[in-house]
Amino acid sequence: MAFVLLCCSSAKAQIAGGFTFEGLDRTYTVYIPSSYTPGDQLSLLMSLHGLTQTGSIMMGYTGFNTYADQYHFIVVYPDGINNSWNVGFSGGSTANDVGFLSALIDTLHARYGIDLNRVYATGFSNGGFMSYKLACELTGRIAAIAPVAGTMTDEAWGNCQPSRHVPVMHTHGTSDFVVFYNGGFGNKSVEQVLELWRGFSNCPAVAVVVNLPDLIPEGSTVQTHTWAPCDDSVEVVHYKVINGGHTWPGAIGVSGVGNTNQDISASDEIWKFVSRFSLNLPTTIPDDISSTIRCFPNPSANKAINICYNRLTAPAILTLFSMEGIRVYTATLPAGSDQHKISLPALNQGVYIVKFQLEKEHYTAKWIVK
Repeated sequence: MAFVLLCCSSAKAQIAGGFTFEGLDRTYTVYIPSSYTPGDQLSLLMSLHGLTQTGSIMMGYTGFNTYADQYHFIVVYPDGINNSWNVGFSGGSTANDVGFLSALIDTLHARYGIDLNRVYATGFSNGGFMSYKLACELTGRIAAIAPVAGTMTDEAWGNCQPSRHVPVMHTHGTSDFVVFYNGGFGNKSVEQVLELWRGFSNCPAVAVVVNLPDLIPEGSTVQTHTWAPCDDSVEVVHYKVINGGHTWPGAIGVSGVGNTNQDISASDEIWKFVSRFSLNLPTTIPDDISSTIRCFPNPSANKAINICYNRLTAPAILTLFSMEGIRVYTATLPAGSDQHKISLPALNQGVYIVKFQLEKEHYTAKWIVK
């Protein structure tokens, strides 16, 4: 099942959509900036709500739609099952949210042609935890993350094995009494989490600390802690909100509990940070299949595909990659052959890249599994 509801002017769109994933009806709201025209490949920001919240509530207090218009990107506000994300909390959601969010990326790419090298995740509280989970488990699809007021569970922290260096911007109030700055109740502290990601990317051990101006006297101030340079030009940055509560700095209205800093706009700072990074992976494959290799049926509903190609005068290598860059199938094609059949019953739904490697050249095509 899939559905969309358009609520907008012709210049820009706020669209409610959804689809069934693993037997559950999943919903989201996506905002398309006024500057968008069909054929654009815009960046995508996934904005993940906090516990008990919804994507629409997140849209309200972050103000990301305004920044999407200003900076020319698409922002999506997914909904967790029962207003929760599965991040390892005891008694929390058990839904496959990593799989759902990966499928959501594919859905938005098919519909709006988003740039798969520039997909970012941010989130508040429970959504911040989810951002870290995506960086751990969907590393090949998320170019950078920017959690706010959310850390990592002990389990997630111990099991995290990202496949690449991930830029991280973490914002947190020192007077957060919901997700404690110093950890506890099964969650790691902000310092422990940042040290983990600093180590992953071989960043300097000592951060550069800058005190930002106290522009509005609401009882809190902000320090930035920056660990850079790191491997692959990655950065790890912490916006430490001294005396800040469990809130979204610069929020429009009420976002959480406690003091809300107004010296910075977390939304503005987040976009300026994440937008500097890209995966630089060959994931933006044209929709038109190369005439050298032809895949059918495409899309495929039975997880089987026939690949036809010009008759080979020498052996070739055929490889199938997921959009995360994980190799899921490989075969040597013999000289004299002109077709090959793949049947992978355990394959997940999604978009896959077929790579056809000859001695001095290669070709790629896209295969969609429904």
